[in-house]
Amino acid sequence: MPVTRILCGLLLWLNASVAPALDIVLTNDDGFETANVRALYQRLKAAGHDVIISAPVHNHSGGGGRVEYQRTIGPLKGPSRYGGVQEGAPGVGTDPQDKDVYYVDGTPVTAMLHGIDVVAAKRWGGPPDLVISGPNEGGNIGPALVSSGTFANVLYAINRGIPAVAVSDEPWDKASWKTLTPAARAWAVADVVVKLVAALEAGRAAGAPLLPEDTGLNVNIPALPPDKLAAAPFVMSRLGGVTDFTPMFFERLDDSELARRLGQDSPLPGLSSAIPGEKLPRGVQIPSDADPRAELNVVHSGAIAVSVVQGLPEARRAQQRAVRRQLQGLIPVDR
Repeated sequence: MPVTRILCGLLLWLNASVAPALDIVLTNDDGFETANVRALYQRLKAAGHDVIISAPVHNHSGGGGRVEYQRTIGPLKGPSRYGGVQEGAPGVGTDPQDKDVYYVDGTPVTAMLHGIDVVAAKRWGGPPDLVISGPNEGGNIGPALVSSGTFANVLYAINRGIPAVAVSDEPWDKASWKTLTPAARAWAVADVVVKLVAALEAGRAAGAPLLPEDTGLNVNIPALPPDKLAAAPFVMSRLGGVTDFTPMFFERLDDSELARRLGQDSPLPGLSSAIPGEKLPRGVQIPSDADPRAELNVVHSGAIAVSVVQGLPEARRAQQRAVRRQLQGLIPVDR
C-alpha cells in the first residue's frame, strides 16, 4: 500500500510539473526557408509544442505592416527565396519537405493571418495560444519598429486577441535552413526563445492566457558569440527613442554610408538609414536616449532586451490627462 501511494504521488507530481503543450504559429518577414525560423521551429517541437510555420515566400525586411486587401494570390512567378518552391507552384502551399511549413506569396502580415485564420482554425479549431514572429535577421529596436514586418505581425496578432512575441537577432546573418549545422548560431538563438516561452508558461496563473490581454513582447538578442548566449541575462527594457539604423531621406543616395556599403551609390534621391557614428546632413537631428533600460542600450550591454508592447498606440494616462488640460476649452477635464 505505501508503495502504491508513492507511485500515485509521483505520477501526480510529474503531471503537475510538465507544462501543457502550446499551439504556436511561427512566422517572420524573411521567408519560410530561413535558418532562424527553421531552427526555432525544431526547438519548439522538441520542447513538446504543436507548431506550424506560416511565412512569406520572399524576404520582406523593412516592409512594415503592409497589407493588400482584395488581392488574390495566384501561382508563383518565380522561385522562393532559397529555391525550395519553384515558379508555377501555388501561391499558398506547403513546403514539399514538411507539411507543417506553409508559405504565402504575400506580405508578412498576410502570411501570419493565413496561419491563424486558416491553418490554426483547421488544426486546432480556433486561434493559437501564441504567435512568434522571427527570429528576424537583424535587430528591431525602438523607432525602427514602425518599418518592421516582424513587429507588425505581433501588432496584428495582439489586436486579434492572441498573445504574440517578436524576436530579432542583432547580427544580420542571412542563411537558408539547408545550411544549418550543429554549430550554427540559429540554434543558440532558438534556445533563448524556448527559454522565454517556458518562463511565460511557468509564470502565468492557472487557466490564464500566456500574456495579459492586448499585450505582446518585443525581444532583441545581442550579437554575443553563440556559446555565450545561454548565459546572457534577460532585462525588462523599454522601446526607447533611439535605434542603430534610423531611416532618413537622402537627396543623393550615395551620401548615405550604408547605401555605399551596400553598393547603392546612386546620385538619385532615396531612403536609407543612418548608421552609428555617421555624420548627419546639416539640420538633421536624430533623438538620443541615455536610459540604460532603452532596448538599444540593453542589447549593447550584452543582455537580451524584453519590452512589453500593446496592440494599439494609445497614450499613457498621464499623457492623456496633459492633453485634456490643454484642450479644456473644448473637452472638459476629468475629475
